[in-house]
Amino acid sequence: MKEYAPADLRNVGLFSHGGAGKTTLVEALLHRAGAISRAGTVEDGNTVSDFDPEELKRRMSISLAVAPLDWRGHKMNLIDSPGYADFYGEVAQALRVADSALILVDSVAGPQVGTDAVWKQAAARGLPRMLLVNKMDRDNADFDAVLHQLRERYGKGVVPLVVPVGSSEHLTGVVDLLSMQAFLAGSNDAQAVPPELQSALEKLREGLVESACELDDDLLNRYLEGEEVDVQALRKAIRTGIRDGCLFPVLAVAGSKGVGLGCVLDMMVDLLPSPEEVQPSVAEGSKDPGPGKLAALIFKTVSDQNIGRLSYVRVFAGTLSADSHVWNALHNRDERIGQVFHVRGKTQEPATRLVRGDIGVLPKLAESYTGDTLSMKDSPVQLDRIHYPDASFFVSVHAKSRNDVDKLGPAMQRLLEEDPSLHLSRDPSTGETILAGLGDAHVDVAVQRLERKFGVHVTLETPRVAYRETVSGKGAAEGRHVRQSGGHGQYGVVSLEVEPAARGEGFTFLDKVVGGVVPKQYIPAVEKGVREAMEAGPLAGYPVVDVKCALVFGKYHAVDSNEAAFKTAGSIGFKAAFAGASPVLLEPVMHVEATVPSEFAGDIMGDFNTRRAHIHGMNPDGPNTIVEASVPQSEMLHYATELRSMTQGRGTYTMRFSHYDPVPTHVQSKIVEEHKKQHAHHGE
Repeated sequence: MKEYAPADLRNVGLFSHGGAGKTTLVEALLHRAGAISRAGTVEDGNTVSDFDPEELKRRMSISLAVAPLDWRGHKMNLIDSPGYADFYGEVAQALRVADSALILVDSVAGPQVGTDAVWKQAAARGLPRMLLVNKMDRDNADFDAVLHQLRERYGKGVVPLVVPVGSSEHLTGVVDLLSMQAFLAGSNDAQAVPPELQSALEKLREGLVESACELDDDLLNRYLEGEEVDVQALRKAIRTGIRDGCLFPVLAVAGSKGVGLGCVLDMMVDLLPSPEEVQPSVAEGSKDPGPGKLAALIFKTVSDQNIGRLSYVRVFAGTLSADSHVWNALHNRDERIGQVFHVRGKTQEPATRLVRGDIGVLPKLAESYTGDTLSMKDSPVQLDRIHYPDASFFVSVHAKSRNDVDKLGPAMQRLLEEDPSLHLSRDPSTGETILAGLGDAHVDVAVQRLERKFGVHVTLETPRVAYRETVSGKGAAEGRHVRQSGGHGQYGVVSLEVEPAARGEGFTFLDKVVGGVVPKQYIPAVEKGVREAMEAGPLAGYPVVDVKCALVFGKYHAVDSNEAAFKTAGSIGFKAAFAGASPVLLEPVMHVEATVPSEFAGDIMGDFNTRRAHIHGMNPDGPNTIVEASVPQSEMLHYATELRSMTQGRGTYTMRFSHYDPVPTHVQSKIVEEHKKQHAHHGE
């Protein structure tokens, strides 16, 4: 693969709702440009972009893939991303290294929840965008209807640029409104616009010209004075409008039929920005790279069973050369670069260097990981890291065998290096290892990778809810630990008072003893006994929080008293005082935002009410509705699959911890009863 000047590079991300045809379109573009001799299909499992075994099995993209091609002397790094919300971690990576976005929309379904999600994310990064109405050969394809929906959703900056000639089985080609040339199926040459379409297309072109001229005062004056504005000037104005986020051209295409591909490629060359026009986004507190100085971001890591760890890198400034040394400012470490590769799908091709703006792969980096920046020691830089969505699906992970126990930790670490949108933690209150991801499919793919790549087998269970115990009233009790049967005995007696503390205040121990009835040297032992009793509360064995405990009286024996006796007495007294202070269970409550097509909003509201939710509101978001609610975690354990069922797969949600609330009495009774049964079963 030859080297290109930065001005001749384009880094273009492809994004959409699931099933809009990104991978098929990438395959068609590669074939049209001569990068591959034959276009594969998702069904046959032989596309450039989908090569992971899980992708082939599921027939869907789950990882981003880089697929470069050459068009008119320009290198296009096409970055194919997954469309399903479970894999939005890969979308975040693609958005971070793309300089522009092609957002695909199905010609029948129109813009969907996933379309809105990627539109918002691309807009948040300030990416120039073009919209492709794909699958124009489908039955009931309707370009005009989809265009209308797009304009309603995303504003008047949405303008048609390449429109279809016919649709469905009658699709015969497309027309570029800028040049007013037709590109018909079966021919790569420009042709005259069919006469019967001339009048309608001229009206569409008039709207495009007007939108372009409004962005340039000189062009607008010429246009208003009736002067013909040349195509080159219009193209320049449209390019500026796209770069500035004012114009979003719409192109008709049928990837599987090869219709409109040349226009898509031409528009990427003519209208989308090169890396030279994009300023690197540096982390807060970091300086910009100096002239000619290196700044390259590792945006993806893959563990290859033959090569080892592969690091995907985008060069934002300077040049990254093979057989060189670079500096990782985050870890303050020198990193040796051995080989450098260009990459197309799973295929690597050796390179001597990567120039500014290019994307490649580095094998076997020692101390650098996804999100790290490679720069120079004399000019250290940290680029803005990748921002991943919050996890919303949680499972408890258990090794299947003793052999798996030993391998699980290192394998999980490597898995998280590959996919930073996964999170691993240990819940101290339940002792469980919790794996968190963006959905059930996301976690399932992670588990399959554990088995396939690292030979580690695990079982998954629904996590136990991390309840807490506290009191809602005041209680007092005596704790006695007295054993005197000759010889050295045990003697400790304490009187304790328990009352609630403010939520989140934690535990406070108060010494209110007067007159030395409990010697000072034994008071810390009393507190220690109380704290140990709090680790497994008397109600259902959950940790106790937000209580005040006061030591108000006690008795001791000059010979038989010791720290152990008072520690035991403290534990006994606390449990008794706690039981008399109206104990309650607290449950974790999550802040949930469900984004669904508006026709499902009522069903979602009703469903939340059955989950003991507190609804905060419903916010319109175009044709969608965002329902915000506080919901007990115990009611959200299987929500990912249930939401998919309720919305025909069109709903998404985010979830994060909010606070703890008291459990309703009837729910508390069930939890306490279940705790008693478990202890009886285990003979405790």
